[in-house]
Amino acid sequence: MSAIVEALHSIRLFFTENLGLKASAIGMAILMFSLVHGAEDMERNVYVGVVVQPPPDAQDMILVTEVPDRVRVRLKGSRARLNAIRQENLPPVDVKLNTRAEPRYYLEKEMFDLPAGVSVMQVVPPSLVFKWVPRALRELPVEVSLDGKLPAGLEWAGEPEVFPETMHVDGPRDVVNSMRSVRSMEVDVTELEVGVVQREVPLVGAPANTTFGAQTVLVTLRVQPKMKERVLSPLRVDAEGVVPRALRPRAVTARIRGPEAILDQLNPASVLAIVNLSDAPVKKGALAVPVELRGLPDEVEVIALEPAIITVLLGD
Repeated sequence: MSAIVEALHSIRLFFTENLGLKASAIGMAILMFSLVHGAEDMERNVYVGVVVQPPPDAQDMILVTEVPDRVRVRLKGSRARLNAIRQENLPPVDVKLNTRAEPRYYLEKEMFDLPAGVSVMQVVPPSLVFKWVPRALRELPVEVSLDGKLPAGLEWAGEPEVFPETMHVDGPRDVVNSMRSVRSMEVDVTELEVGVVQREVPLVGAPANTTFGAQTVLVTLRVQPKMKERVLSPLRVDAEGVVPRALRPRAVTARIRGPEAILDQLNPASVLAIVNLSDAPVKKGALAVPVELRGLPDEVEVIALEPAIITVLLGD
């Protein structure tokens, strides 16, 4: 039993004797580990932006090769230095081209602005390729594409309208000169109703290396009930205001236009052909008087009336 007590006492003395000295030793060990570990070299990937300045002789040219807006750079340095680098704070690489005849531009390691003690191991891609072609600018008409058919009983009240009517196109000369128009995405018309509909519609994507002055257009569509024409004949002419001696001719023919559903239900007997004689300038003789049609729905218009003027004989 005494042996166990002595062993426990020895263990307690091991941990508590010279406690300050032991704590200092542990702290120094941790500090040395941090310094040694932080000084170790390591590698890290960062992305650096690329800014291209076109050459002076490329004013009327357009770049048709794809140039990345950033490159991947593999760095080497101490762990502490690399961890201190903030990717968003790295300045972009300024690519200054001297002439459009220069097809390739190499990204040198010295071009990257990095902290002291940090070196560039690799750049991906290591170079940029440039191809310039003649440029063209044109104003092209915008075409509206419609998908489907209007619901039954409806029809267009006019051609689709688009704003703007033309679109500014900028791109390679061969591509732009081959274009005849700029098309909109399809507009579904299968569920339209009577009235005026306006929609902002995206344009079909521009060809490669080509840009449009806008990405959308405003399309206006006008929908009305399906219209038809109908002939009412004969329509008996009656006088109003004065009883005439005779009407010549006694009947007229009317050609009317309106919504199909209304014209199909229109009873010709409800339409009256009238000559108004209330203000007749004479009491006897012959007068030429215009014929009025009454009883037509508001949605119906008179296209033609034959004859539009008849002869009225007044007197005994």
